[in-house]
Amino acid sequence: MAGGLDLKMEVLSSSTCTLCGACLDWCPYLKNLEDHLVMRFDCGVTDGRCYATCPRTFTDWQEIEHEFLPDAASDLYVGASLKVVKVKGASVTSGQQDGGTVSALLRCAQEEKEFSAALLTGSADGITPQPFLARSLEEIQAAAGSRYLAAPGLRFINDETVAQDQLLVVGRPCQIQALRKRQRLEAAKGQPREYISIGLFCTWQLGWDFKDYLLERYPGQKPERIAIPQHGLEVTVDGKQCPVPMDDVRRYIRPACGYCLDMCAELADISVGALEAEPGWNVAMIRSQKGKELFELAVQRGYLIVEDYAEEEFARLKGASLNKKARNLNNLRQAAEQGRLKPFVDLDKDEYKQIMELAEGKVKQ
Repeated sequence: MAGGLDLKMEVLSSSTCTLCGACLDWCPYLKNLEDHLVMRFDCGVTDGRCYATCPRTFTDWQEIEHEFLPDAASDLYVGASLKVVKVKGASVTSGQQDGGTVSALLRCAQEEKEFSAALLTGSADGITPQPFLARSLEEIQAAAGSRYLAAPGLRFINDETVAQDQLLVVGRPCQIQALRKRQRLEAAKGQPREYISIGLFCTWQLGWDFKDYLLERYPGQKPERIAIPQHGLEVTVDGKQCPVPMDDVRRYIRPACGYCLDMCAELADISVGALEAEPGWNVAMIRSQKGKELFELAVQRGYLIVEDYAEEEFARLKGASLNKKARNLNNLRQAAEQGRLKPFVDLDKDEYKQIMELAEGKVKQ
């Protein structure tokens, strides 16, 4: 049995909180200010929902993968999938990022009545993330584009007014992890609920102090949008694209991202990322039967354009994902040995040993 104080000691105090938002608006003791989450008062609950759904409390992710993606072939590098394709939206949506695949999937799902509310992250200024629930095509279009500052988007899943909604959730890998743990908890309590999930590839998220950096770097100007093309991060300032040195960017990466083992949203129904080799396109990984049905519907209805995903590009994606896993497994092990955190996975599990061996070149990839 574990509860609020365990969450505080194991996650909040160790800076491993991902700011997924799964615990907010569910527990009266937990609050956030921008990207800072705190427990205002000690909580005596020993069977805490916050602890049970947190993606940074101990979890057997392989077991969860087998439970929610039983039909997909497992892959040590990028997670289980039924199909991997190159894809883009058939039409351009204002504000869309990369190939616009997520926007196209959302438009299709909304118009085909596949959900009653979509949990998204938009932005009023193009920089500051703003979680919200969308119920109309106009609200969906307002959320187009990627957000690189962390936001507690899952908080709205705890709103009692959406308890009866069929929810479509778009989120970072850590948010999809929390969603799957929540589904498990709901099923265990005899209240099973279905969701559709679209996961976004993610290497790291920035803290909100990155906004202050931009204001200092561009005094008197208006930062409008962040993008990360192949050559690095750039920000649009007063309509002009300006590169930002990665040495500066790294200072604002959230500490929790240094322990993340999932780049490709491996537990989502559909995962989507930028196709770095070809701007204007995405790579999509269809992982579940539910995801397959939505994706194929979007193709049939003309929302998506699909092509084969080149093997060399897939190999590059696998390499990037493997490197993140190995790098952060090392971080996790070192922090655990130094007593700075409690590991949230079994570091002695065969899968993690294999990842390290592959990354170190001890076995052929």
